[in-house]
Amino acid sequence: MQPIGRLFQKYPRLARDLARQLGKEVELVLSGEETELDKTMIEDLNDPLVHLVRNAVDHGIESPEERIAAGKKPQALVQLTAEQVGDHILIEITDDGKGMNPDALRRKAIEKGLIDQETANSLDEKQCLQLIFLPGFSTKDQISSVSGRGVGMDVVRTNIQKLNGRIDISSAAGEGTRISISLPLTLAILPVLVVRACNQPFAVPLAMVREIITIDGSAIQEVSGKPTIVVRDEILPLKTLASLLSWEPTQKPYFGVLMQSAEKSFILAIDSFVGRDDVVIKPLQISARKAWPAPPCPATAQSCWCSTWKIFSPPARATIPRRGRRI
Repeated sequence: MQPIGRLFQKYPRLARDLARQLGKEVELVLSGEETELDKTMIEDLNDPLVHLVRNAVDHGIESPEERIAAGKKPQALVQLTAEQVGDHILIEITDDGKGMNPDALRRKAIEKGLIDQETANSLDEKQCLQLIFLPGFSTKDQISSVSGRGVGMDVVRTNIQKLNGRIDISSAAGEGTRISISLPLTLAILPVLVVRACNQPFAVPLAMVREIITIDGSAIQEVSGKPTIVVRDEILPLKTLASLLSWEPTQKPYFGVLMQSAEKSFILAIDSFVGRDDVVIKPLQISARKAWPAPPCPATAQSCWCSTWKIFSPPARATIPRRGRRI
């Protein structure tokens, strides 16, 4: 375990140099540098945080003239903070810039051919913000040395997920944007819920599990042609683990795991569940990855009893269907 300050200390100069290059006035304020994190995770966090800091300065912050016209101080404020929340570390990058307009993001995604009009119309404001994580998405019309290539935020999320973390975003037009990263304290041990589907055991990260419910066939309703279940007045999509793995189900699912992945909640239908355990994460070998769908099962887990299970991690691509693909 090492303090995250050794990583944070690199970024004020990065933000200052980029702001000078873009003709902006930006102050980067650090907080929580004493927060400790697994050494390996600190090393792997550098690239995602570099991209997020650059994004805040380039995309989030207005020019001094625009800020004055909007009634703001000419110098913008970007805050990079870290704190321990329970058994997780919360890292946040917040700016007081122009924020994001959900409708503008929706139009840009359609313009770039990333989603179709029908899909765009079905997205709420939170889901529109998630569009920035689609490969190829960029709000810039012209490519520069800093941005516009549509490469970045999808890679950031992929790298965070490799660390068993999740990334969330909130934004208000004219007020600014906050990007939150939640990470386990260490990569060594992960608490999981062990479930079964198609006579195979799978480990689901416990941090994503809200509760377990029984599935009553009469409670399943179709909304826009997709199965859903109402849980305490909340309409949640129903996804079977077998279908996410492209497997033929061996039986009717009897249980559902209510899962929270980033801004998306859904019910994962399973055959049965075994219970809770603590496991050690091991990446799948290349030969094994060919046999398993990479997004749902990026790794294996070994329990203290030396049992090996596949880790199920909800695929980010399932949150926003893309044109021409069935999720």
